[in-house]
Amino acid sequence: MLRLNTSLQYRLKLSKLECSYRIIERNGENDVSFLPEIRVEPPVYIPADLIQVICKTGSGVVVDRILFNIDSKTVLKNKSVLKDSKETTNLFIFGYDSVSRLAAERKLQKTMNFINKKLNGSTLQGYTMIGGNTYPNLIPVLTGKQSYSSELPPLNLKSEFTDPYPFIWKECSKRGYVTMYSEDYPEISIFANNMKGFRNPPGDHYLRPYYIAQKKVSPVQTNIEMFKVLMYLQNHNIKLGKYSPLCYKDRPKHVLHMEHYKQFISTYKHYAKFSFSWLTEISHEFMNFLELVDDDTMNFFKWIQEDGHLQNSVLIFMSDHGPRNEEIRNTAIGRIEERMPLLSIVLPEHLKQKHPHLEKNLRENVYRLTSPYDLHETLMDIVNNDFNEKDIITSRPYPRGISLFRNIPKDRTCADASIAEHFCACYTTRNVTVNDKIVKVLSEFAVNSINEKLAEVKDKCSKLSLFKIIYAQKIESGLENHAEFGRTSVLNFFYSPEKQTEQRYLILLQTSPGLALFEATVCFTDISDRSSMKLLGDVSRTNKYRNQSHCVGYQKLKPICYCKDQI
Repeated sequence: MLRLNTSLQYRLKLSKLECSYRIIERNGENDVSFLPEIRVEPPVYIPADLIQVICKTGSGVVVDRILFNIDSKTVLKNKSVLKDSKETTNLFIFGYDSVSRLAAERKLQKTMNFINKKLNGSTLQGYTMIGGNTYPNLIPVLTGKQSYSSELPPLNLKSEFTDPYPFIWKECSKRGYVTMYSEDYPEISIFANNMKGFRNPPGDHYLRPYYIAQKKVSPVQTNIEMFKVLMYLQNHNIKLGKYSPLCYKDRPKHVLHMEHYKQFISTYKHYAKFSFSWLTEISHEFMNFLELVDDDTMNFFKWIQEDGHLQNSVLIFMSDHGPRNEEIRNTAIGRIEERMPLLSIVLPEHLKQKHPHLEKNLRENVYRLTSPYDLHETLMDIVNNDFNEKDIITSRPYPRGISLFRNIPKDRTCADASIAEHFCACYTTRNVTVNDKIVKVLSEFAVNSINEKLAEVKDKCSKLSLFKIIYAQKIESGLENHAEFGRTSVLNFFYSPEKQTEQRYLILLQTSPGLALFEATVCFTDISDRSSMKLLGDVSRTNKYRNQSHCVGYQKLKPICYCKDQI
């Protein structure tokens, strides 16, 4: 509903105010269309999720804004939506990119205190990433499948839309839920970062066109390269211009994002709802900016509670991985933080009372090894309204994904959970001198392996050479599991640590040109035999690569490529 703030109009002495609006329509993933201007006298219901409002007086334009809306009338007219009830639990997923559990406890103290103490939430301390960036960590959450694998429909993600994937919101929609999908950073969003994205909106309400429209009307303010420069300067307390890059003029972007979420929840207060929201700008590059959103995030969750929206809803506050490119990443605690992202879950009271084993198991699982596959199984239990107590899992092979509402075995290993050893935090290490002969050989092997991955774009990307070994550690214990192996891998039959016949090293090295920092886990049986050496999981880029890889589009190559035109 478009309404005029008459008290503000009176205070500003705006007489003879004339207003009009233009409906903004999605035109593919990366464009929008502005329909012809329509004169209007508020209040009026506009059947659209996105509009541009322009108000004028005799002296000129006084309002020109892009506004979002929740057009529920059109949705309810075109689909059958279930009424909200205790038989259909709502799902509210709210995430920040690149936030570890420990970073959340440092930077979002008020929010975490509110979730854990006021909402009696559970924050998992063993939740572990399974891939090198956002996409491979959220695909398992949203589909239950392994990214870049045969488990998913065979798509060329650069040229084909992601719509065929079995996303959980499809199941929700099929069951009569109204759905919302929102992200705030279209240039590097989960499914459109050097990918084709979605042909059709992934939810009944989709916020991406709002950010595309803002970019269209304010190209300078929203230019991504300028944005990165301004963010860097703001992180160093240098302010250029009237407004922060984290705002649209005088409105913080994260606050607008939360307002859209609140509109969705309140508009469909009496209907079954699924919502997925992901904020990237504030935390992707500079972790310290998280402090700026602590009050707003806490107040957002407080609003959800005080307005009664948690009575029949599960709230999930999460991230994909910890900081990957901050300076802290190249410290011992930073390596753990990258691997162990934030995951907090709040259950409605009626569900805990009716099924007390849910909270009991969830509390116990706080200290167990868990993964995105487990979160997906939990989401499916919620969507399927499957809260009955299950048999305790006592014998291997353990399922790859285990609902957090079940008791996860204490002796679960990274191999059991399909967590590649490179991302596994369940091992001990001892430092090794960087001048060690073995370390030098393995470092050269790691660089050669990176160059092999770059072979397909060797006309664009420079061949890398070893510049410096920063540190090395020998891994004393831990299970091997390869990221490229699926759930039917023979490795799933190796259930517990064996006496190690292979030696494993964790190495941080720097390459030239570009001075990239890479962390690799390498194992071998014979240091003189290159064929016995192998990388465990992906090589991690641990410093910012910014525009170094602008010449390639494939997401997996961007962290490792240094474009030849930069030399």
